[in-house]
Amino acid sequence: MPKIKLSLQTSENKVQGQQQNNTPPPLEDAPIAGYFAVGLALLGLITTGYIFILLSFVASIIALLSGHILWGILALMLSFAGLMISPALVTFLGAAWLAFNILI
Repeated sequence: MPKIKLSLQTSENKVQGQQQNNTPPPLEDAPIAGYFAVGLALLGLITTGYIFILLSFVASIIALLSGHILWGILALMLSFAGLMISPALVTFLGAAWLAFNILI
C-alpha cells in the first residue's frame, strides 16, 4: 500500500512555492459597552429600576466616551424612560428637587 503524504498546503501552493494565508481579517471593535448599556436599560424597564437604570446611565456614558454613539444615545433614551416610570427614582428626584428649592 502506498503512503499518502499529508500536508496542509494544496498542490497548487507547492508548485508556486507560496504559503497560503488563511487568517481571517481583524474584526472591528464591537460596541460591548453599548450592548451592556442597552441590556441594563431594558432590564431596568422590566425589573427593579433603581438598580439597573443607574447602572445603565453609567454604561451609556462609557459607551458614548468610547465612540459608540448610536448605542450610547439609545441606552440614554431607554434609561430616561426607565427613570420616568420607576416610582422610587421619581421619588428621589422629587425629594432632591424639593431640598434644592428649600435651600435656595
